[in-house]
Amino acid sequence: MDYNTLGLFIITETLLSLTPGPAVLLVLGLSVRHGFKIGFGATLGILATNAVFFTLAALGLGAAIIASHTLFTLIKWIGAAYLVYLGVQMIIPLIKRYLNRKNADGQVIDLEEASQQVKNIKQDFRRSFWKGFVLQGSNPKNIVFFVAILPQFINPEAHVASQLFILGVVSVLLELPILAFYGLASSKSAAIMKESLIEWIEGIAGGLLITMGGLLAAYKRS
Repeated sequence: MDYNTLGLFIITETLLSLTPGPAVLLVLGLSVRHGFKIGFGATLGILATNAVFFTLAALGLGAAIIASHTLFTLIKWIGAAYLVYLGVQMIIPLIKRYLNRKNADGQVIDLEEASQQVKNIKQDFRRSFWKGFVLQGSNPKNIVFFVAILPQFINPEAHVASQLFILGVVSVLLELPILAFYGLASSKSAAIMKESLIEWIEGIAGGLLITMGGLLAAYKRS
């Protein structure tokens, strides 16, 4: 692999990692609500899925998934449903705030207690890891990237597996600090934010995930 190809891959991967997609939104939402550790767990899950995708690419199995209309469609609908599910989870606190602002007697409800209940939902490191893993793995557009875009950086006349290993390591080294930065910035900002602002940020991220889920459901292969 020549340095020009590697440099082009680094630029492409960096731009893709910086673009706010489902992975970034998940890390942002979890970090702003539950702290950096939980968001970092999702980051590791996302990167673990990418490692699986690099392995599938090396084995040539990614192309088989793309070729199977039934399998590709199944993954697409699972991915769309999971994005919507995560989005709804993130947007619920914001909806509750405005639907339940006042009770039947016109008295203001204690929103801090309701918000604390949302915070207390079990969100340990392992759970957030699997959220990131499933989210990244159930998005067929990631598979398309590894089948359609990644091979453009591979020299078929050289050792393919070693090239994929190098690109995989570079991908992790690029995406890990970017996602970690999103998570750290979100968690640190949340420490000085009002609860209502946190709910708005989380709600907007959730709304975008729901929108992406709808777009994924409507996605058709060319």
